[in-house]
Amino acid sequence: MRPAMNVSPYIFGTMSLGKDPADPATDLALLRRAMEAGIWFHGSRTYNNGFSFMTLKLAFDADRAHVPDMILKIRDGSPTLMRFETEDSLLRLGLDTLPIAQLTSMSHEPGCLIDQLNQNRGPLLDELASLKARGLIQKAVLFLTPANADAGVAAASHPLIDGITFYWNATQREVTDTAWAAIQAENIPVLALRTLGGGQDPKLADKRAAIARAFPETDPVRLALNLAASVPEIRGTIGGTASLDHFEAFLSAARHAAPLAPEALAQIDAIRRA
Repeated sequence: MRPAMNVSPYIFGTMSLGKDPADPATDLALLRRAMEAGIWFHGSRTYNNGFSFMTLKLAFDADRAHVPDMILKIRDGSPTLMRFETEDSLLRLGLDTLPIAQLTSMSHEPGCLIDQLNQNRGPLLDELASLKARGLIQKAVLFLTPANADAGVAAASHPLIDGITFYWNATQREVTDTAWAAIQAENIPVLALRTLGGGQDPKLADKRAAIARAFPETDPVRLALNLAASVPEIRGTIGGTASLDHFEAFLSAARHAAPLAPEALAQIDAIRRA
């Protein structure tokens, strides 16, 4: 039986933090509130040239009793890089272990991590096993795209892998139909990226406008969390904000999330596919 993945329904994405490293007061106030809320955080040592990690470290050092469970991006281009990013991220944040590593599957070439998982051999596989055995990584999820989704879903059956993550929201479902059917059939845990559907991505502007027209009376944040609550495989949805007011809206929507009607789900799926 696949191990449980118990994360908060809304996961705080920290990609917007650290944009003004000289004056982190606003970011730190938001982080204090998020830490008090007891929800999971998602981050990367690459966000905002590392200054996102600076704000996290400042907030964590000020209140070690409320350090959140973390999901961190770990690049898997080589065993050395995977090991370095894991050890360095933990060191920089003052953590002993990483609850969930988001393995970014940097390569789709033969011999990549997903390929090695499906063949059950290779140096990347050995390094991941070592990081887990050392207690540095507790669980690992694979980042999928349409290009690697079918192979990635197959690789998710490997005992070293605990779930998958990809862009999934009201405007995106960035895996193939075949992969999505397998995810549902096998109940593979999914961490959904971009809760509000890529608000800064101009390629998604038409789809966001279509969602707004289809649901004119529904707050977009509430719609996003209700959508996530409608699909059992979605264990948590990751969305970033630098606004305390917006963060409170995410928390409220997560607390009161309820599945959407089948008709609404069909509308959203049609907009995604358009």
